[in-house]
Amino acid sequence: MALDPRLIRVRARLAFAGASAALLLAGLVTSCSKEPDSDHVKVQSERWVADSPLGFARTSPDAQVTLSLPEPIKAYPELHERLYKDGETTLTAFLDQAKKDRAEQSADGFPVPAYYQKIDWKISAQSPRLLSVYAEQNDFEGGAHPNTSFRALLWDKDKGALIPTAELFSSDADLKSVDDFVCHQIEAQRAKRSGQPVNETASGFNCPKFSESRLILVPSTQPGKIGAVDALYAPFDVGPYAEGPYEVRVPQDQLKGLIAPQYVDQFAGDAIAETAFADPDANKDQAQQ
Repeated sequence: MALDPRLIRVRARLAFAGASAALLLAGLVTSCSKEPDSDHVKVQSERWVADSPLGFARTSPDAQVTLSLPEPIKAYPELHERLYKDGETTLTAFLDQAKKDRAEQSADGFPVPAYYQKIDWKISAQSPRLLSVYAEQNDFEGGAHPNTSFRALLWDKDKGALIPTAELFSSDADLKSVDDFVCHQIEAQRAKRSGQPVNETASGFNCPKFSESRLILVPSTQPGKIGAVDALYAPFDVGPYAEGPYEVRVPQDQLKGLIAPQYVDQFAGDAIAETAFADPDANKDQAQQ
């Protein structure tokens, strides 16, 4: 049986988008890690602060795209500039692809609504040395539903560079207990959403490795410290689309002995109650009270 040409294009776009995102992120980390020429960086940063764009938006007959950055990101000009330019490049490419796709779809007799892509960056937490930022990206490319994905980045203020989230942990850290904790938390959330116990095997989704997840720092009740690390999972990461995204919190006291020595003093106290996104069961719980 021949595949629907629309399905073939969607699969190709997803593969291309995933590869492009990986290359862009690799470029961000690599270029930030290079030893910069201090005078050149200073001039570039001063010029960027003067411009200070915090958003990008374009609308065409085929798509609408938007990028938003938080006001406090201006305190980190190099990171600010990189996130903006990366977003602008991504969204411009999306506009071009939308034009091509919709022209093909119309020619094939399968017109679809206009596409859209939104990238919203936020600062989750910061300490004297670390800045944690994450983006929620929402896309519609003519499928049965929109898609949501997350990106998470760590900025080392002392280095003036992005670092892989895995560097947050000691090179010899055994994270098995944390991985198990995360898996149990996902199963508990899944059972709550479905109304019945569902384990990893029954769900059909594998439990993720914590260090390989999209990790964001959570502020502590102790000023200037980090109280927890949250893992963000988009729909399809650990469950079907209908279950929505998952957020799993690991308190900092469960990470004792696992954090890299240079970052240990950044963690203390209890995490604040706020989460990156709303609890999907909050309204349900309130209604039952």
